[in-house]
Amino acid sequence: MEDTFENSARKSSTEERRNSSVRKISSERPNRRITLATITSGVIMDTSDLKPPIGSEENVASEQEAIVARATLTFSRNPDRKISRDATPHIDNYRTQHSLIRPTLPELFNPNGNNQQQPVEEEAVEAHHDNRVGDKFGWIEGVLIRNMMSIWGVMLFLRLTWVVGQAGIGETLIIIAISTFITLVTALSMSAISTNGEIGGGGTYFVMSRVLGPEFGGSIGIIFAFANAMDCSLNVVGFSQAVQDMMKEYGGVIIVDGGITDIRIIGTITLIFISAICGLGAKYETKMKDVMFVIMMAAFTNFITGSIMGPSTEAEEARGFIGYSIDLLNENWKPGYTVTAGQMQNFITVFSVYFPASIGILAGANVSGNLKDPNKAIPKGTILAIIICSISYAGVAIICAATVARAATGIVEDLNNGTNLNCTINECNYGLYYDYQAMALVSAFGPLNYVGCFAAALSSALSDFVSCPALLEVIAADKLYPYWMVGFWGKGYGPSNKPFRAFAFTFVLAMAFVLIAELDVIALLISNLFLATFALMNFSTFHVSLIKPIGWRPTFKYYNTWLSLLTGILSIACMMLISLPTAMITIAIVLFFYLVVLYRSPEVNWGSSTQAQTYRAALTSIQQLVHIEEHVKNYRPQILVLTGLPNTRPALVDFAYLICKNNSLMICGNVVEEKLTFEARLKLQQKAYRYLRFTNIKGFCTVADNSDLQTGAAAMLGLAGVGKVKPNILMMGYKNNWSTCDRNSLDQYVLTIHTGFEMHVAVAILRLKEGLDCSEIVADIDQLISQSSDKKVKDKKRKTVDNSVVSVKENIPTIVEPSTESTAVHIEIRPVKVTKKDQKIKNKKVEERIALRDVAGNPLPKSVLNSIVLFQRKQKKDTIDVWWLSDDGGLTLLLPVIINSRSNWSETKLRIFCTASGVHELENEQIGMAMLLSKFRIDYSDLVIITDVDVPPKSKTKKWFDDLIRPLLQSANNEGPQLTAGELEAFQYKTDRYLRLRELLLDHSSDSNLVFMTLPVTRKGAFSAPLYMAWLEALTANMPPFVLVRGNQTSVLTFYS
Repeated sequence: MEDTFENSARKSSTEERRNSSVRKISSERPNRRITLATITSGVIMDTSDLKPPIGSEENVASEQEAIVARATLTFSRNPDRKISRDATPHIDNYRTQHSLIRPTLPELFNPNGNNQQQPVEEEAVEAHHDNRVGDKFGWIEGVLIRNMMSIWGVMLFLRLTWVVGQAGIGETLIIIAISTFITLVTALSMSAISTNGEIGGGGTYFVMSRVLGPEFGGSIGIIFAFANAMDCSLNVVGFSQAVQDMMKEYGGVIIVDGGITDIRIIGTITLIFISAICGLGAKYETKMKDVMFVIMMAAFTNFITGSIMGPSTEAEEARGFIGYSIDLLNENWKPGYTVTAGQMQNFITVFSVYFPASIGILAGANVSGNLKDPNKAIPKGTILAIIICSISYAGVAIICAATVARAATGIVEDLNNGTNLNCTINECNYGLYYDYQAMALVSAFGPLNYVGCFAAALSSALSDFVSCPALLEVIAADKLYPYWMVGFWGKGYGPSNKPFRAFAFTFVLAMAFVLIAELDVIALLISNLFLATFALMNFSTFHVSLIKPIGWRPTFKYYNTWLSLLTGILSIACMMLISLPTAMITIAIVLFFYLVVLYRSPEVNWGSSTQAQTYRAALTSIQQLVHIEEHVKNYRPQILVLTGLPNTRPALVDFAYLICKNNSLMICGNVVEEKLTFEARLKLQQKAYRYLRFTNIKGFCTVADNSDLQTGAAAMLGLAGVGKVKPNILMMGYKNNWSTCDRNSLDQYVLTIHTGFEMHVAVAILRLKEGLDCSEIVADIDQLISQSSDKKVKDKKRKTVDNSVVSVKENIPTIVEPSTESTAVHIEIRPVKVTKKDQKIKNKKVEERIALRDVAGNPLPKSVLNSIVLFQRKQKKDTIDVWWLSDDGGLTLLLPVIINSRSNWSETKLRIFCTASGVHELENEQIGMAMLLSKFRIDYSDLVIITDVDVPPKSKTKKWFDDLIRPLLQSANNEGPQLTAGELEAFQYKTDRYLRLRELLLDHSSDSNLVFMTLPVTRKGAFSAPLYMAWLEALTANMPPFVLVRGNQTSVLTFYS
């Protein structure tokens, strides 16, 4: 088989290579050949082993398809049989859930490596796992008709004539134009976003959340769901009012009181009917809308015909239906605002009543999950629906203004007397002002108009009732909000995954507004909700088109960035003008749900425009900083801390973050001697970031491989960061085993300090008595962190806390002492907020702990635990001692000031120690230093001037030092660090000074919380690494947490404003 394959490949012609984009199947011989080629190489594979089953009599086409499928599968499972491992471009490789058809880069350049792939079939199942079983609709049935029926709602039949009577035909057309402008531009904005990639279920929510991010998207999704439920109740109340009017008109039937109570009864029955229809499925709801669409067309025809025919009886003419009249049109052209329901009407109030008539433009988008091709259907159907409905609204308004008077008595005798239009003699109850059924009066057959009104109201109510559960379901699936808030309602049932709980919630919410039974009140409320939705929709398009991320390539080009912004502003202005209190409440609700998502920080990454803006703003700021000369007032300590893996030196990471938190850059550096593969490097970085994220530390991680400590540190100092955002401090842990390690390791450590000075950065060294490296005494907690993260992802509905862990009131790291009954020691690393199981205190948050043990699984000693969380705990009222021995630019003083400003260290006091040449200079030094500290605005408790620093050390101290270095004074054959008597004698004066400083440190700072001291500068090549480390040992041995700091001799403090 292999020989046949190779020979076939060699015989492939140039022509076959040019036609490589197609698959050719020859059926001339039973043993067929398939040409599977790429642009660069033709591959012909013998398929004699791919014969169809014996006895199969299917047509040639089906056999060819089966052979192609099996050949493709063979290629995916046997890559060694192909000349090239490259895969041709395929749509599955670019879906959100990645397919494994495309080979990885290591598979291409390292074919002999251990590269494993998941089977294609399994991945395909995962990629399509969320596909829902159900009916799909085209753009006409799914969007155009649905939107038109939603826009042709109850307001068309019950309030448009009243709007014409109040505002006149001139201002009515302006109102229609403004509404059309807002909705049309919103539709253009939505079309641009919806054609920038595939969209799923959820429509408006899906589009906005993926553009603006989960915070705004989730909040407006909730608002829009509520708005749809309220719009459903609006149409149900309108339907009930129309039924009530028809009952009075054609029989005088009254159920209870002929008023609000009757509307509530009819509305309740109607809402139950609507919920039953929607519960059957989108198919039945859509079919019912199609029937109602036909009824609407008949009603329109009936209305136009009646307007042409004119009044058929004197009763119709007495009620104000005159027929087409130029004089009447002129009379109705200007506004004539009156008092309605105790309120004087004006342009704004009339606009607020009319605007809900145009809010149905999103009905089709809301059911995007039920559309065959939402990317094409939504723009085409929505825009066309807006145009058709706006023209129809304007046409109906003009016809009513040209045929019906504003007010009429409805009395035939008044008609005969010519006073039927005079409301001063008799009360007027008809006309555009008073008769909400004026369209029925104009229609040729009045009952058909009522049927049309019923069809419009029920159709809009059906669309809204379907949209609300669909939105709740999608929002619940994204898990942006707590389960009890939204997730509970989104649970699906049955093979089609119907969210019956969401249907029940929609029914209860809509029923609450149906019971209000006031059409104008409900219209006022929902106008603000939809205007808020339109405003954010337009802002979404404006924002993403202004930022222009690389992925912004909508196929719909007929939108404008600034027009979208203008429409968004206009929508907000309309909210304020319609009702300022309602607008404020709407904004408050949006803000509330925004803050909920912001606080919960759900683990979603949708590539929103806010992310693109964050990147763009960061890049722009960094580029601007490059051209700005650094100023001492804006100095920030940006630290490269050599931690290795951060979880191995938690105290060092915490100390660096104590300085950088909410202030500056922190990079955790890891130097690895071995050369790492991409996968190994990626695993190290993921492990480091996993720890930082779990401990809520905002920092970066970098890895330098195939290098020693000094080379790796130099590389990271030179390459880490960008522009002015790069390290200016190299921080290291103290090398506790300096006297026993091999000489090369010690030389590398000291050379790293030299490297920091050579690269003009400050150097800081932290020492703890117990050491910093926990890798050999504490078990790796990364596995526990991973398990905790996996548990959080798999079980977000319930999160429990171990009862053995004691909660703390303060949001600070604390150690829980082991009890005699427990074998585990619980230590709080940093807070990860979870909810308690007990519902009585479900709003309270507790801290998640991790049980730390040594490598053998035993509890850790208290001293080790204290050293690990030293820089996380609340410090007692003690001191931070600063030994500012040399003027290094002020960094030795600045770092303790920053630490003292942190909440955990705020109760400690600063003590400043300086040196003077002699007693005669004591007073001058003290006055000068006090003045300098005052100008620096540094609050300190004590200022101590040391005058006897040049006094020879005591013999006891010298003996201690001699015992320290005696093991180093050995023969040259010893592999450890070496010292010579000549070198000791040459630098005896320095040694004596450091020993004297040790005595002073023991006298003054042995009980301090933290000690800072200026780091001695190593003159490169002047003395050996062992001697330098012996001096540092003399300064820091048996002391509290000790920090040696040396700035780069550039000022970091200033007393100028």
